[in-house]
Amino acid sequence: MMFPRNKSLRTMLFAGLAVPALAAGPNSPTTQPAARELSARVWTCPTHEQFRLFARGTCPIDGVDLVRRKVTIDGPDVPGDPYTLATCPVTGLVLGESGPPIVMMHEGREVRFGTTECIGRFQADPARYLAKIDAQIIEQQMAGYPMTTCPVSKESLGSMGDPVDYVYNNRLVRFCCKGCLRGFKKDPAPVLAILDEAVIARQLADYPLKSCPISGEDLDSMGGPIDYVVANQLVRLCCTGCVSAFYKNPAPILAELREAAHPVHEDSGHGNDHDDHGHDGHDHGH
Repeated sequence: MMFPRNKSLRTMLFAGLAVPALAAGPNSPTTQPAARELSARVWTCPTHEQFRLFARGTCPIDGVDLVRRKVTIDGPDVPGDPYTLATCPVTGLVLGESGPPIVMMHEGREVRFGTTECIGRFQADPARYLAKIDAQIIEQQMAGYPMTTCPVSKESLGSMGDPVDYVYNNRLVRFCCKGCLRGFKKDPAPVLAILDEAVIARQLADYPLKSCPISGEDLDSMGGPIDYVVANQLVRLCCTGCVSAFYKNPAPILAELREAAHPVHEDSGHGNDHDDHGHDGHDHGH
């Protein structure tokens, strides 16, 4: 059986996985279509498709005019989560302050930058900046991490010494030992499916928002919520039009959800401005 990446809320076909608590109610994830893909519209280079922008522009490599395309951001063949940090890993400045952020796929992993110059600095020493990104992601996702056991061995985290914290394509996964991490690397998808189920089981019943964080409309106003697990956080949107808007600027929405679930003061420098979720072009005609 193929295990979808981050898709457990749209298909409950994971072998040996029992989730009876999620079976009740018309808006339960079990009612979602199996193996559904989520997509967004971006501007990208016809030749260098690893770059994506959220506004018309030119390719950072050859200056060719970008074209608008639909890209899959969540589905069985998507290798990871969007970049969910609010700041550029090179400058540390809030993304969007110097114009639309530039998305780059680096070895299958999404990274976002404030300017074209930042891309060159990153490519000169990617290990340095990826380590910085990983440290921030661990800090960001640790408080809401949904499991107290290792998703590979099922042993308690801490039973083999300090847990091993690993960031897989912008997603924190915690293991009881390095042996389990090695097993995960051989076949990540089933483990990520288990982690997705844990996110849903922990967050669905007490999900803090009653309306779509993009449109402000009722979650069931367009036929039922679109549920999306990203950065170990359940995000519920009213329609596919809001998926593109969320992808354009996920950091404020995720900060809002974390704050609602764990009401402690967070640094205001994360760009958590609820008035700007990038909801331009929202179309309920999907």
